[in-house]
Amino acid sequence: MHTPHPLNYSLKSPSYQSKLTSKFGIYIGISCLVISLFLPALFSSTGTIDGFWVLATGWLGLLFSHFSWFANPLNAIAILSMDKRPVYAYFLSILAFVLATQTFWLREIPSDIYQGRIYIKELGLGFYIWYLGQFIILISIAIRMFRKGGRKQTTSLVDGLEN
Repeated sequence: MHTPHPLNYSLKSPSYQSKLTSKFGIYIGISCLVISLFLPALFSSTGTIDGFWVLATGWLGLLFSHFSWFANPLNAIAILSMDKRPVYAYFLSILAFVLATQTFWLREIPSDIYQGRIYIKELGLGFYIWYLGQFIILISIAIRMFRKGGRKQTTSLVDGLEN
């Protein structure tokens, strides 16, 4: 049985196109996340809260049952595991997107100043670009999972966790 030489790998093969599409999507998604750091993420009763500040302090949301910040490390793990464990990466990315969606219900942030609360007036462009990045990463991982090898992958969740 003859196996093709790796350098003869066709640029038109569905497997290569799927990998290229998903990697490009991951780069676009990560770019959105980085761009969001430099933009206003939230408009509050005390002023603008930029993306960098949200990234630095968002983990404190755990103290008041707000978990959207945790979409960031979940998607980082999903991106790192998408080639070896695509099903696992896909479900992590779905969970990350669901957690990111929780931001739409954020109305106030506890504070030890400002009479104990900072009220969120509206979500800023930084949030929407961050959320778009989360969505693009989810779609990119889904493309990689479902088109791996140029065909629909029929792997169960249990198979993905065992890899």
